[in-house]
Amino acid sequence: MTRTVSIGAMIEQLDGLRDTDDLNQWEQDFVTSVLERYLRARKDTRSLTEKQVEIIERIWKKHFA
Repeated sequence: MTRTVSIGAMIEQLDGLRDTDDLNQWEQDFVTSVLERYLRARKDTRSLTEKQVEIIERIWKKHFA
């Protein structure tokens, strides 16, 4: 059975890793930037670019998959 996680859920989970040693500085900055954009858009992930979504998925898989 395949588990599907929404991009919004991934962003929110990655938010919990900010300010920890789990994310490197670039990942911290990227997650912070995407989180701010996501929240400004009232949690609408359509405001993110395809490339941003790909990077979020890659970082999330590194820590949660």
